[in-house]
Amino acid sequence: MGSEPFPIERGVRQGDPISPKLITMAIEDIFKKAELINGIDIDGETLTDLRFADDVALLTKTPQQMESQINTLNKINKTVGLKMHEGKTKYMVNCPNQDKILKMKWLKMN
Repeated sequence: MGSEPFPIERGVRQGDPISPKLITMAIEDIFKKAELINGIDIDGETLTDLRFADDVALLTKTPQQMESQINTLNKINKTVGLKMHEGKTKYMVNCPNQDKILKMKWLKMN
């Protein structure tokens, strides 16, 4: 049982008290749909991401897995009207074979 659809007249502004809860709900739904499987192993469990409000840290073993996770999330983000802010996107690599890192254009990895 649900309500009838209604038009959205304006978005939630940054600083609005309900904004953190809404973005948390949206991001939770996005990650459920993404069904991420690549992550890091900790005590027999796979950890794919860390989240706080609208900040997300993706965890993978290889740059290829990272690129796959980002592409998956971007596709789902588009369906709900969200997108990753390329200018604010950061990455950290802990990889012994630095020369094998993929060049992800939008992450400006050289």
